[in-house]
Amino acid sequence: MKIQVLFFIESLQCGGAEKSIVSLLPLLDYDKMDVDLLLSKRGCVFEQYVPEGVRILDLDAYARPLWYSLYQLLFSLRLRWNRLIGKQEYGSETRWRTMHRAYLPLEKHYDVAIAYQQGWPTYYIIYKVSADKKITWINSDITQAGYNLSFNRQFYNQTDLIVPVSDRLKQILAASGYVPTDRFFPVSDIVNPDLIRTMAQQPQTAVSNPGWKLVTVGRMVSVKGYDMAVDAAKILRDSGLQFCWYFVGDGAERKGIEDLVEKYDLHAHVFLLGEQANPYPYMNACDIYVQTSRNEGFGLTIAEAKILCKPVVSTNFPVVHDQISDGQNGLVAEMNAQGIAHTILRMVNDQQLRETIVRNLHHEHNATAKIESVKVNTLICS
Repeated sequence: MKIQVLFFIESLQCGGAEKSIVSLLPLLDYDKMDVDLLLSKRGCVFEQYVPEGVRILDLDAYARPLWYSLYQLLFSLRLRWNRLIGKQEYGSETRWRTMHRAYLPLEKHYDVAIAYQQGWPTYYIIYKVSADKKITWINSDITQAGYNLSFNRQFYNQTDLIVPVSDRLKQILAASGYVPTDRFFPVSDIVNPDLIRTMAQQPQTAVSNPGWKLVTVGRMVSVKGYDMAVDAAKILRDSGLQFCWYFVGDGAERKGIEDLVEKYDLHAHVFLLGEQANPYPYMNACDIYVQTSRNEGFGLTIAEAKILCKPVVSTNFPVVHDQISDGQNGLVAEMNAQGIAHTILRMVNDQQLRETIVRNLHHEHNATAKIESVKVNTLICS
């Protein structure tokens, strides 16, 4: 009999965890397992990459209609109250506190249930899913992202295995003291170089303006630092650099970013391309890939840009050093607009440095698709 496996991720919108799971799913051993994928939100851009053999479940099917409306109202009221009193509470925590009773448990029993994100998927897997083994992925630096550590401890104490997506993140989590370190099983985010290179060859028309071409890919949320990117763009414009900076992604912060572009009159330099099912042609067309994140669990788009041999400028969030050796295969900037702009200008003005970085990238080999998928198959089947 095949192993019954459940994965739960919020959605398959354009994001690092989302790209990682759709890269992982085709690499699972379907001779040994049946896989269900639970989503809170359907119809997002990466859903088309889910293998045909995976059964997609919609969390809305497990909502209690009358109760859902009531608890949704309580959720909205609590969010407003928190803003009014200045209380910092992560959105997933607020949602769970107010809305978990609005959802029924899954009726199926699983051999293995995997929360492929921190927050809501982890909470739901622990309390609403029946499984012999429960595994929780951590693909963000939750010590810096605004999570309440004592609130989340109760969930991680009940999981069988905890999967940080980088060795540096494992060290950060271990130092935080609230995640049981004896349950760690690190698995790097899955990157499929052949798929990325193939998808990167598809046509795109947006990145065609003259001057230096900069690209940033990711959700438009605070942690990704798009506000710093726009401030850095103003500094670059004022320095006289001829450039165009393309933002690929969408999210809650988009309106604020649009307002900043308007405020600084950067319409000739900053272009918001929105969410793209295939971001790789845009990455492939750039001269420099820029990552402006405040924190990451791994930094998947950096790995993808490196596969395409693009010089990377990244802010100095802790786990970036797992991927970038400053001056060797990329540059690390101070986490502010001045630092980002200064480091981009350094990359632009030093041709020998750029050529050295690109040459070194050509000699790197990303084997996560093979190595990490073996680890995941072992993790599920053992």
